[in-house]
Amino acid sequence: MVMKARALIGVAFAMFLVGCQTPGQISPGRIWSPLVGKDEFSDKVTKMVTVGMVRSNSMVITQSLRYYPFVGVQDGELYVGIRSGGGYRIPTGTVQIRVDENPSWTITPEETPVYLSPSMPPAPTGMASNQEMADMIQKTQNQVMGNVAKIMSPYTAATGEKAKAIIKEMIRGRVIKYRTIGFNQAASSTGEVQIDDSFFSSLRGIGIAPERL
Repeated sequence: MVMKARALIGVAFAMFLVGCQTPGQISPGRIWSPLVGKDEFSDKVTKMVTVGMVRSNSMVITQSLRYYPFVGVQDGELYVGIRSGGGYRIPTGTVQIRVDENPSWTITPEETPVYLSPSMPPAPTGMASNQEMADMIQKTQNQVMGNVAKIMSPYTAATGEKAKAIIKEMIRGRVIKYRTIGFNQAASSTGEVQIDDSFFSSLRGIGIAPERL
C-alpha cells in the first residue's frame, strides 16, 4: 500500500509539472523536427523545420492558440517565421523574433510569401466594357484577395536576405524567443525554444546546409 501511495504521489507530481509548463516552451529531448508536406491538389511540396508540444515519430503535434517558430525552403527560397498550431489554426498577424541577446526582428503579414497563405477562391470580374477594363478589375481584385489571404494566414514569415540573416543568428545562437503583437492576439502569444543539435540535423533533412549560409 505504501509503494502504491508513493506511485500515485509521483504521478500527481508529474502531472503538476506538466500543467505548470510555460506556454511555448518545449520539453527536453529532440526539439526540432523536419516536416515535408504535399498539397493534394496543387502537388506543391512544403519543407520546414519546426517544433511542437509533443513529437511522435515523424509527426509534430501542436496545440490551438499556441505559436511555434519554423524555418523552411520553397523552390530554393528560404523563409523563417512563426506559425499557429492545432486543428483550428488562427491567423498569426505581426510577430517578433529574438535570438539570444541580438536585436529583435519584426515580421508582418505583408512580408509573408503567397505560398504560405491559404488559397482564396477567384473573385468574379463582373461586367466590364472592354478587355482592358476587365484586366484592370481582375488585377485589383487579385491584389485585394492576396492581401486578405496574408492577413488570414496561420503563418507569418520573412524571406530573402532578412530570412537568411535571422537563420544565421539561429545557427550561431542558443535560444529563440518570439511573440505575436497586436490588439487581437491570444494571451499565450509568447514563447521560447532552445536551439540544439536537432535544429541543425533537421535543417539538413530538408536540404538546408547550415555551414553554407
